Amino acid sequence: MKKIFFYYSLLLVFCFHIHVGAQSHSSNYKYELIKMDSTYEGGADLTIETYLLHLKQEKDKKMGTIIGVSREALSSFSPQSPLSNLLVDMLFDWGNDYLSKKKIGHADFALLNFGGIRASLPQGNITVGDIYQISPFENTVSFVFAKGSELQKMFDSFSEKRNAVMANVKTVYMNGKLHSLTVGGMPLESDKIYIFVTINFLAFGGDDFLRGVDFESVLYLDAPVRDIFIDEIAKRTAQGIEIESNIDDRVKILPSQ
Repeated sequence: MKKIFFYYSLLLVFCFHIHVGAQSHSSNYKYELIKMDSTYEGGADLTIETYLLHLKQEKDKKMGTIIGVSREALSSFSPQSPLSNLLVDMLFDWGNDYLSKKKIGHADFALLNFGGIRASLPQGNITVGDIYQISPFENTVSFVFAKGSELQKMFDSFSEKRNAVMANVKTVYMNGKLHSLTVGGMPLESDKIYIFVTINFLAFGGDDFLRGVDFESVLYLDAPVRDIFIDEIAKRTAQGIEIESNIDDRVKILPSQ
């Protein structure tokens, strides 16, 4: 209200100044004070209102589409959780299918971050809207090609309290630090070029997972990771598979010594 009174006063002073100054030139000016309130509001544009209502209905219909059923509620937490394991395993499976179809090879592992998982998966029906809440960011899929010696830098940066969501990788922590790891059941080979599937956020350096890691190459796709989760759940559902996930032995924490 104080701002409005100030602008009204400024308008009056300005118009008065014009009127007085103009008198010395034998000219007359008129001014009118127009209040900035609902007096001059027009009616709503029903065409736009109807269009927006249509968009909302379409959005609600899409978000409410059921794509599967979860046996129990799944949540995400570090160093591993049922939900994070489910998501990264689906990304790993999708990545292997993509590479196989393109005759590029196979994915050695998959990599996600806990920060990108923003909600839990409820028990019962899974809707498209549930996945949008879990994965609200516009992250897309990337395939990174890197030597084992370079990837070792990433693994060495992980700790019991700061680590990543991974599929086909087993890590063992002791005294808070990485003690050992295997990829596909085998020790990391320094000269071998590994292919891992991840998201563009991490490939671009997000969360500093890949800080200082030199890539051989990167394949960026336009495929949103959220759509992959939706498609993978729908595919499993079509096969009669109920969605479930558990904590397994991919992360072990040994007693401190």
